[in-house]
Amino acid sequence: MQQELSIIQLILNASFVVQLVIGILLFFSIVSWGIIINKWLSITHANISTNSFLRQFANATNISTLYTTISAQSNKHTVTEIFYQGINEYNKLHKQNIKNPEIILENIERTMTSTINSEIDKYEHRISSLATFGSVSPYIGLLGTVWGIMHAFIGLSNQGQATLSSVAPGIAEALVATAIGLFVAIPAYIFYNKFTTQIDQLNNKMNHFGNDFLNMINRKIANNTNINNDNEGM
Repeated sequence: MQQELSIIQLILNASFVVQLVIGILLFFSIVSWGIIINKWLSITHANISTNSFLRQFANATNISTLYTTISAQSNKHTVTEIFYQGINEYNKLHKQNIKNPEIILENIERTMTSTINSEIDKYEHRISSLATFGSVSPYIGLLGTVWGIMHAFIGLSNQGQATLSSVAPGIAEALVATAIGLFVAIPAYIFYNKFTTQIDQLNNKMNHFGNDFLNMINRKIANNTNINNDNEGM
């Protein structure tokens, strides 16, 4: 408790510039942890939803029934959204009486590619802020440290006699800025790398599913089978 009080006291006694730097870093920390918590929850939910649907798709015996089940869901994520949009596009083409296999596959592929890009953009949103906080925070903290040390030595020059007790508080309050900068940067970098890896994995799963879905559509077209009346096992 004494150490916490002493650190707080150092911050309160610091120069305005050092306090401003610390305030900026604390703001960065609050924002970055807000992003971290939000992305942790959304990406975790996306992974659970993706794995759950892939199991449903693998075990489905009727695509129309699966589509009806998915349509009832208010929130669709990753492969669920790809499947939903892909079937929607197929149904539109079927209603327009388009029979050309190349046109059907090209339109569905464009729809799924657009859906994948939209899903990735959603999960990547604000992730770059973590990289920014992770890269600039140490330098901002260092700026506060340099300014604090400079301010401390200017004060010592006016005293005429430098002692450890007179030097230590000024240097300590300056070093607090660097410590807070690292406190912001380290978790921001860690979670930026973690989320980037997880989003790449989601992207791979969506692309693999997209390829499997296109292959399924191609087989149905080749067999002259309407996917909405398909009772074949997957």
